[in-house]
Amino acid sequence: MPNTVIVSQPEDAIFELHLHDPDNQNRLSEAVCVELNEALTRLSHESALKVLVFTGTSDVFCAGATIEILRKLSTGASREDLSIPMQLLSFPVPIVAALEGDAVGGGLALAMCCDILVAAENRRYGFNFTTMGFTPGMGTTTLLPALVGGNFAAEMLMTARYYKGRDLKHRGLFNYVLPKDDVRGMAFDLARRIADKTKPVLEMLKDALAGPRRLALQDALSRERLMHNVSFSQPEIWSIITGNYIRKSST
Repeated sequence: MPNTVIVSQPEDAIFELHLHDPDNQNRLSEAVCVELNEALTRLSHESALKVLVFTGTSDVFCAGATIEILRKLSTGASREDLSIPMQLLSFPVPIVAALEGDAVGGGLALAMCCDILVAAENRRYGFNFTTMGFTPGMGTTTLLPALVGGNFAAEMLMTARYYKGRDLKHRGLFNYVLPKDDVRGMAFDLARRIADKTKPVLEMLKDALAGPRRLALQDALSRERLMHNVSFSQPEIWSIITGNYIRKSST
């Protein structure tokens, strides 16, 4: 079975972490989470790396958890993998996320843990946790308000609305919102500008800027775990999930 997480080095000092599972809408399964963990661990020790570009397919950056993961969470048979958000925030060099395609739920949460985000004007972005019947996870309750402000974070999380990238252009979530065909080019242009700096400077700056977010993430994960214990114990939770899980588009 081919890997879903593909690592390459398209240019000197620039590596690409590519999530490629178009048949499954780039959803986070247990196997994909393992692949992401392993790839990020390997890359964190890569001496030639100065900047990482995180990409998905042209249609979907990441569509959140698979229905199998949600089933296990709803029955208590599994806990969500919370190590990947911390890995991204603890990564030694900057990460640029190129969101050419949709990013929702856990997929958008992963993107928020990157350092610079480039999104597409006409793709969908949002947090659909409450539509699925449970509270947000992956640090979203803390990381999102820090980016967009408390009031708009409340709107995004409580309504679970899907937004087009152009609707979020001046909200602070993304550094750039561009036509879809320009997203990847901008991400790599930014990566090149970063890569011409010395690695020790980039490592120190990344650590300084991400440090407060790591502390906030740790606090959020503890609180969100308690909320999950309650929301996933609702007797009707599985019927809500199955009634609202969108199989053909991002979920």
